[in-house]
Amino acid sequence: MKASELLETIKENIRYYPIEYLKNKVADDRYKDPLTKKLAEYNSNAYDDIYETVIIDDFDINDKVVKKIREDIAFYFDKYGGGEDEHKIFAENISLYLALIAKKPLHPYGENKKDEVYYSNGSYYCRGRIKYIHDEKSLCRYCVCKNVGFMDLF
Repeated sequence: MKASELLETIKENIRYYPIEYLKNKVADDRYKDPLTKKLAEYNSNAYDDIYETVIIDDFDINDKVVKKIREDIAFYFDKYGGGEDEHKIFAENISLYLALIAKKPLHPYGENKKDEVYYSNGSYYCRGRIKYIHDEKSLCRYCVCKNVGFMDLF
């Protein structure tokens, strides 16, 4: 399929997601965990990016990869009980967008090499990738992040 087709499918799939809930989570004092807030902000920004993205130079995306990502996310939600179907659909489509169209990490990232996921010299790096990529149905296999080199671990 073409990237533009996938983007239109993603837009349709998340059209009715209650995005204001996610955007409000960022400023809501009931959510104390900074990671929860950072993830809510990252995903709500990705949502906005989806509707602002216009693909000029269309490219092919392997249908099997799209299917595999969907299956792996379904596995994750079935195994860890990720909540309602609308959250699964949202996570699935945000992941497809980030991994295959935007070519960005599946997790929030920073510019500081001390961050778990960071951007440096034109590439994204993840400290946990080397460990989590071996998990069953790991989404790390689709993420653009590179493993952190030995010298950057410390």
